[in-house]
Amino acid sequence: MTDLQYALPLMRENVERNESSWKGEELPCQRIECEECDWFAPPPINELFGSKNEEMRPDVILVADCVWISSLIAPLLHTLKMYTTDGYTQVIITYQQRGREAHEEFWQGIHELFDVVVVDTEKSAGLTKPDVFHVFECTKKK
Repeated sequence: MTDLQYALPLMRENVERNESSWKGEELPCQRIECEECDWFAPPPINELFGSKNEEMRPDVILVADCVWISSLIAPLLHTLKMYTTDGYTQVIITYQQRGREAHEEFWQGIHELFDVVVVDTEKSAGLTKPDVFHVFECTKKK
């Protein structure tokens, strides 16, 4: 998991508090790391997670509530492109639309880089949501 430096202590605390819900023999996740990632200068993924000898390929990238200011769209998309592997990494994006301009810029950019499926939360999880909340599953275009 990544965020800016100021958010890491709370993020790490939340991961630790919720360990029983994500870690265990019968659960798919064995490790969650929390590191700083600035989209304007994203480090190579191996450097980000301290794995200099093995190639890192994230299974899933979750982008939660990160689309609100147009100036962040291009750096976010660049970082996602950098960290995803064709046919391997699934990107799940959820956010609340706060402005038309940022939403449209993001929508166009994400479709240029990824195959995008809009998640019907009512069908998949029985959850109704306002139209300003978006959930997508994305895979990198080849």
